[in-house]
Amino acid sequence: MVKENSNAVKKKRKANTTEADAETDIYKKACDFEENESQNRNSSEDAELFFQICQEIHDFLDQVRELKQSSGDTSQKLSCLTDIVVKICVIKKLNRLDKLAHVLGREALNTEKQKCDSIKLTYQNLVYELHHLVTETNKCLSFKSEDEDIELVSFEDFMKNAPEAVSKKFIDFDPNDSEQDHALRLARLEWELTQRKNLAEECKALEEKKKKVVEEITERKERLNDLLPLLTTVIKATKPLQEHLGMSSELTRKEHKLAPLLSDPLYVLYANIVAYKSVFETNINVSILGDKDDATQFNEAQEVSHSNNLNEEDSEPESDLPEVEEVVEVKKRRHRKSVQQVDPVEEKKKKLLEVHPLTVQLSLSITDGPSLVIIFSYYTKLKTITVKSQVDMPSNFTSDTAREILSGHNILSELLDNDTGMESPNPSTAYQLKKLGLGSFQTLVPDIGYAYGWAQSICGIDFLTPKRYCDKLSQQSVETILKITKKRLNTRTHLAKQMQQLEKNILSEIPEELQIPTTAISSLNKWSSTTYQDFCLAEYTQHLLDENLVSQSDLFYSAKISRDEATLNLYIVIRNTYPIPAPIVALCLDYKGKYTSTNCDEIRDLERTINIDWNYGIRSSSWLLSAQITHLCSYLDVYLETLDSNVFQPNAKFIRSVSGRNKKRPFKFRKIGTGLFTQY
Repeated sequence: MVKENSNAVKKKRKANTTEADAETDIYKKACDFEENESQNRNSSEDAELFFQICQEIHDFLDQVRELKQSSGDTSQKLSCLTDIVVKICVIKKLNRLDKLAHVLGREALNTEKQKCDSIKLTYQNLVYELHHLVTETNKCLSFKSEDEDIELVSFEDFMKNAPEAVSKKFIDFDPNDSEQDHALRLARLEWELTQRKNLAEECKALEEKKKKVVEEITERKERLNDLLPLLTTVIKATKPLQEHLGMSSELTRKEHKLAPLLSDPLYVLYANIVAYKSVFETNINVSILGDKDDATQFNEAQEVSHSNNLNEEDSEPESDLPEVEEVVEVKKRRHRKSVQQVDPVEEKKKKLLEVHPLTVQLSLSITDGPSLVIIFSYYTKLKTITVKSQVDMPSNFTSDTAREILSGHNILSELLDNDTGMESPNPSTAYQLKKLGLGSFQTLVPDIGYAYGWAQSICGIDFLTPKRYCDKLSQQSVETILKITKKRLNTRTHLAKQMQQLEKNILSEIPEELQIPTTAISSLNKWSSTTYQDFCLAEYTQHLLDENLVSQSDLFYSAKISRDEATLNLYIVIRNTYPIPAPIVALCLDYKGKYTSTNCDEIRDLERTINIDWNYGIRSSSWLLSAQITHLCSYLDVYLETLDSNVFQPNAKFIRSVSGRNKKRPFKFRKIGTGLFTQY
């Protein structure tokens, strides 16, 4: 009985399980069916169907309402309600399908998102790996071995000097073959190592040799040091003999002892000129002027007051001035005769123009000519070298123009371009003078001398460098300046000789190789010096002033050349660098009126002819001015004879009196026979 009951229970359980499984399968199948259907259906058609069913339900509800109002057939009403329920079921089904479609869409979207994220992650991993590979590749490409910094011998020297066993492998070297290139590099490094080992051994041997040489030099220095007392004793013993033979150099030794007391710039100048004289020149003399005791006291005072500069000394003018006024008041009441008033401006000027007691005198002379004496002074507050000069002239120079042309300032002015010495080369001088109210530097020149730029250079002064006194600068400048000064003295002597002749209305001799006319009738009647102001007032010199061809520092002269009734007035401008360029001449012809370059083409052509084409260099200094005057006399004859041959008897020879559209006069002299004048 028990077994039968248990079997029955088991059978019943099996039957229930089977039914539950069957229901589960049906539900699952229904769900699967609806999922498949939702995937295959068109959403737009479902939407139209939905609206259509809603409209039909609306219509059915209207019918039900009408039936209720009219108390119509109940079966028809039930039929309408049934249809409405069916339509609602269809709507619910459409709703389920729509929900399933949305769920499936979200799942598909999530799936695609996961795929996209996976692909992006894979891409980022690949990018990172690519970046890592590129970085490693760049490291490999930029790798630089230490052997690349070693400077090796060239390939040609390696092949020439290396052992044959090493170099024969690279006879057919191909630069494009990386293996051969690497092998060559290794071979050259090994050869370089061998060579450097050999050089190190040689260096070691040379260092040992150097030590021996240093020991020998030290030993010889000790011997030389022991020799100095012996030489001093010998010099003292030979002093009476030198005095007896007239060979005493006591003056030179005194000057050399005085030299350390000079200011630094003048010491540099003195030392370099003495050195230059000992090598090159015998007609240059240099000496030191001044008292030794005064220089010693001055230098000691400078050392004591070194910390008190000019600005600190001038910082008390307000306190000084009331004291002076107070003294004046006392003077009025008590000490009227004994107390004197002090001019503060003069005191400031005296302090500013403090000059070192010792000066350097330089003398330059030429054979049978003048001697130029230059005195260099150093003003400690202005930090500037000034120059005063004079010329000792021979007795044969008697004319005023010759003496004027040989004056010291005229010779030294513009030794270098635009260096007249009227302005201080030190930029701070202008501010010092302005601060003390002393006016411009030009007002001080008559008292202290000219501050030439070349004077600062030969004393080693360079205002733009921290090192104030440069011996190298002085060495470079001394030889140049002395040569220029000697050359200037020669040219001025030659010019002075011409001036002396011209003042006597005599023309100097001119070399025969020059084409110079010798048959001139016109002659020089007057020669005199003039001033820049007179030159500016002349009407026929304005074109030269307008073109800036002359300056106030030039030398100005006036002259007259005449023939019968015609007079040619002329101004001559001579630059300080004579004979380069040639003197400039301005003309005015006085014959039946006044004719200049502004109102007469012939005078303009004559000026152009006489002012250009005189490029003979420094050798022309002894005759250039006379040659210009000689040409001018002959060209005046040509012009007057072509202008009025009835009044001026023809003397010059020319083919045509005028030529060309401009009626050009024959102002060119050709040495053909006795001489011929042409237009070209």
